[in-house]
Amino acid sequence: MDHAIIPLSPADFPKCGAIWNMERQPKLAERFYRELVSGARVTYVCKDGEDFLGEISLVLETDDPDYTIAGRRVYVSHLVVRKEERRKGIGRALVRFAVEQAARMSCRELSIGVDLDNYPALKLYTDAGFDRIISVGEDGQGKYIKLLKLL
Repeated sequence: MDHAIIPLSPADFPKCGAIWNMERQPKLAERFYRELVSGARVTYVCKDGEDFLGEISLVLETDDPDYTIAGRRVYVSHLVVRKEERRKGIGRALVRFAVEQAARMSCRELSIGVDLDNYPALKLYTDAGFDRIISVGEDGQGKYIKLLKLL
């Protein structure tokens, strides 16, 4: 894969609309933007030239201790790849990059949440070393699992 993975600047945040439909999820987009500007979220994008193909975030602060513990655990959030770019290794490259960045930040643990019926994502995350179950739960979108990776 010859694509570049770079940190997302707040000025380029609207370009993520090419990856996921921000117009259908305006509250989520607004929250992600606020977190990006405040430094609570660091987002990385995979791009080909000027085209954004996928994104992943490291969230440094949440109200959920399963996901973040200051100075120790960060939360891998919002891995998404444009539909037409899937199954090309972009998601795997983004996860690998996020793990490397978390290690550079001196984090010792990474957490992630995934819907139990999202089998491709579950395989991707377990292959990447997210092999400890923190909890299993259910919300309005169905059953999910929180996983942990030790660095």
